Amino acid sequence: MNKPAKTATRQHTPFFMNGVLVEPDALRLSGGKTDCGVEPKVMALLVALSERTGQLWTRDELVGRIWAGEAASDEALTRIVYLLRKALKAVAADADAVRTVPRLGYRLDGEVWAADDKADVMQSRTAHFPPFSVAVLPIVDVSAGGDGRLLADGLTRDLTMLLARTPQFRVAPHSSAARFSANAPGMAEIGRALHARYLVSATLARLDNTVSIRVDLSDAAEGVLLWAEKYHTAFDRFFEVEEDVVCSITTAIAAKVNVTQPVRVRRTGRFNLSAYERVQAAEALRLNYGRENARKIVGMLHEALAIEPADPVTRAALAVQLSQNVVSQWTDDPAATISQADDLITESLAAAPNDPEVRAAAGIVATMFHRPDHAIAHLEIATARNPNDAHALAVLGWQLCLRHSDPGGIGLIETAEARAPHHPRFGLWATYRATAHLFMLNYAEGLIGARDAIARTPNYYQPHLTCAWAHSGLGDTASAKREIQLARELESGNILEKFIDEMYRWSKNSPHFRQTGEILQIMGETGQGASE
Repeated sequence: MNKPAKTATRQHTPFFMNGVLVEPDALRLSGGKTDCGVEPKVMALLVALSERTGQLWTRDELVGRIWAGEAASDEALTRIVYLLRKALKAVAADADAVRTVPRLGYRLDGEVWAADDKADVMQSRTAHFPPFSVAVLPIVDVSAGGDGRLLADGLTRDLTMLLARTPQFRVAPHSSAARFSANAPGMAEIGRALHARYLVSATLARLDNTVSIRVDLSDAAEGVLLWAEKYHTAFDRFFEVEEDVVCSITTAIAAKVNVTQPVRVRRTGRFNLSAYERVQAAEALRLNYGRENARKIVGMLHEALAIEPADPVTRAALAVQLSQNVVSQWTDDPAATISQADDLITESLAAAPNDPEVRAAAGIVATMFHRPDHAIAHLEIATARNPNDAHALAVLGWQLCLRHSDPGGIGLIETAEARAPHHPRFGLWATYRATAHLFMLNYAEGLIGARDAIARTPNYYQPHLTCAWAHSGLGDTASAKREIQLARELESGNILEKFIDEMYRWSKNSPHFRQTGEILQIMGETGQGASE
């Protein structure tokens, strides 16, 4: 259970937060062998959050506390939240502990104690790990001839997803954990890199119509094995085995931290190996995303649905891909593609209205088709049921900025970026952050986001046009013209006109519709000059 840092924090005495030594008077954070200085208001924010761990601080409460009656904007608070997360990351702490509560404020998820309540943090092997933090390492296929590779990849993703839906658990993104092998030396180092105290590792062997799985749960901080089990089953019980594994893992971790066992999460539906492998192959293609792979993803998901037509999650995934193809101008008949995506997501919601993956997909489809109110409603449900879904969090933040000019949305996008820097959509999130700022008329911040997006996805045209939009807002016509030209070199045709039309349609849902339209018009005129 979290203990408050005593009222001593108001008297500026040092305290620990998730293993980081906080020295308010010195304006310093220390973790491991690294320390970091912070601004006074950043320290005031951390001290305030630490006084009520796990509880909401509204934006108004924080502004009143930190600025003590002085005038301060939402943007000013968003800035110091960003700086605090950056400082925590610099000392190898969990920046994600500072959570954005959409449209309300912030809270601190973690353990806080006064400096004299416990031994020196450097003597504690567990201090750097949140109590319910877990990562699923890549499951190793030991089948003859590698016949179980896609099955092992799918099991890794499924266990990550099911654990992420478990209340209280903080689960490392699959895209981050995939960099590590269970056989690599230094489990403690892997745990620290993933901010995960508990590591799940497994082997899988496929033989004809059966599968054998061995699963281990280790405590990376203490270097001990907590639980291990072997399963041998037919494919038609594959989802049941997944459920049993997740239940055993959550029970073992709950017993370790001495709390009531979290709610059991169930996976519904019938398992079909051929359909399952096609879905996993489609997901793998996202790691090298582009027009051709987008086409292949659609084909594989259609094949999976032909085998298992009633699967709502596959229907939802196909709807998302089709909606993204419309926005990327990768479809010959946008109207027909929109209709198909809408039908798929409607069927998915009817079949599985409480599934967070389906809800997230519904939110993303609504986002792509310029329906921000529907998008926000679906995404708020999805992130409440699976707070570890970084992509849903990023899209929600983007939509909040667009629809309500809510700077708290930037915090959600930045949380996703900090949580899952190896996610296949990591580059896209920088574009979300950039356009979110631009819809709020923050052109300098939008330019920073656009440049980040270019660095992450150098062969994609949209970040260059987003950069040109920011330059147009800043009055830098020459730079805007240069970025437009770079975008045209990456994507042929009248791509500028299509981009402006798409952004103009999104901006109709923004409080700053008129100002945004004026800047987009300037950008279009600049593009005409660049082509002459």
